[in-house]
Amino acid sequence: MRLPLLLCWATLATSGFSKEQAEELLPEVFIAYEVLEVFPKGRLVIITCHAPQASPPVTYSLWGTQGIQVTKKTVKTRQPTSFAINVTLKSRPDLLTYSCQAATTSWAGSVSAPLQMYWELWAKPVSQPQANFTLMDQESDLRMEVSCWVPSGSPPITYSLVGKDGRVHLQQTPRHGQRANFSFPLTQTSHWLQCQARNDISIESSAFELVPPGELPRGPAVLLVSSLTCIAAITSGMLGWALRPRL
Repeated sequence: MRLPLLLCWATLATSGFSKEQAEELLPEVFIAYEVLEVFPKGRLVIITCHAPQASPPVTYSLWGTQGIQVTKKTVKTRQPTSFAINVTLKSRPDLLTYSCQAATTSWAGSVSAPLQMYWELWAKPVSQPQANFTLMDQESDLRMEVSCWVPSGSPPITYSLVGKDGRVHLQQTPRHGQRANFSFPLTQTSHWLQCQARNDISIESSAFELVPPGELPRGPAVLLVSSLTCIAAITSGMLGWALRPRL
């Protein structure tokens, strides 16, 4: 009677070991998010799920708090899949917790670590803006081209060209990830300008640049003065030659 009992225990131990091995071999599921669009009282967020080791087709399910399935999608490739959700300012922190589950035809699936999206996670202050000032010599006039951008910061970001007196000369609010480009004609009067970046969290500014950099060429006026000087010199030389006493 002891032999069947030992055989039974061995079977249970082997079964338990295989289950642990199976759990270790389950593909890992990754979850991430990105703010796609910004609205006055909300955000359009893209949540990405990916199980790179899973064999397609893979069914991804997006789960919220309290075991609520938000949505699901089946993909036939090893590429990650994305879900779009709208988040409002009134959303409670416990409602901004999500997880991804990936399942195939060969296994029931595994779940990612929980993703907690608090409002302050994507409300980031702007970093110091970078600015390029380029002098453009066109046929009609001289122009200054200015490009401003920040390496990081939550949208929307408003860029301004500001003088030392605090006056805002030009202003733009480009789409998220794009630069602000300014263009304006130059005069003989120089100004100190800087690029200022502002969002709902902070304000940062670049170093001041002298615009235009130094004294501008005066174009036709310089040419006219040079021509008159040359004519005067030639005329003076001719008169001197004519008035020279002849031997």
